[in-house]
Amino acid sequence: MPASDLTKAAHLLADYAMEIRCGAAPALQLWRQRVAGGPAHTGRDRERVEAFVRIGFGLPAEPGDDGHLQGHISELLWGKVVNERLTCLDGRALVHATDVKADVAEPGGDGVVVYEIAGGVLVFRAWEIKKHEQNGALSGTIGRASEQLRTRGTTYLAKLTAPGTLHPGPLGALFAEMVDLWLDESPRAGVGVSVATSAHHAPTSSSPFKSLASKFPNYSAPGQREGIVIAVPNFTAFANEVRDIVWKGL
Repeated sequence: MPASDLTKAAHLLADYAMEIRCGAAPALQLWRQRVAGGPAHTGRDRERVEAFVRIGFGLPAEPGDDGHLQGHISELLWGKVVNERLTCLDGRALVHATDVKADVAEPGGDGVVVYEIAGGVLVFRAWEIKKHEQNGALSGTIGRASEQLRTRGTTYLAKLTAPGTLHPGPLGALFAEMVDLWLDESPRAGVGVSVATSAHHAPTSSSPFKSLASKFPNYSAPGQREGIVIAVPNFTAFANEVRDIVWKGL
């Protein structure tokens, strides 16, 4: 991937990260103006922007944890992928994806994605998202993610139930049922593991995801188990570049 494309991707993720943090708060436009080349913020404006940048990234004088940073970038990459995949190979159509957390250190599941299948039926996939920048096989990281989903899936889904039921209509009704559907290993439930890593760790086959199949043998219908590996030339450097762009907005 050309360096220019990586830089564009880093800018895209930095903006996505700040959207997640700021929502409709004025700090988002202040941040964007500074990134676009505007003057440095001072006084109250800088304090406004710092309040949002600090979450998950820290500040230049007091950076956040590098492992948490890489985990957050992994989740941002996953968020972009699942939200842009409007239709899956098995015909599922995207309905809703939970927001990426602003702070990766917050407890709870990483994400749930809801799709519509034939007949207007809604189904969901519970996701665990990891970064892999350590020594060792990618399969080890995927194995740990699969085990987390197996042992903590009900808790993850339970934490999403109350806010999810605020959605109107069938989507809210699905969130109300998610824990039961998961416990029943229903055809409407499913799992996914996503890993962001450097290019030299990128797999050449689906074999690193064997643990997902072994942990969830009854989720065997097409598309009921999903795996994503997002590889960039140097993931650590890429994560740092995203953080530098976020800091540029101060």
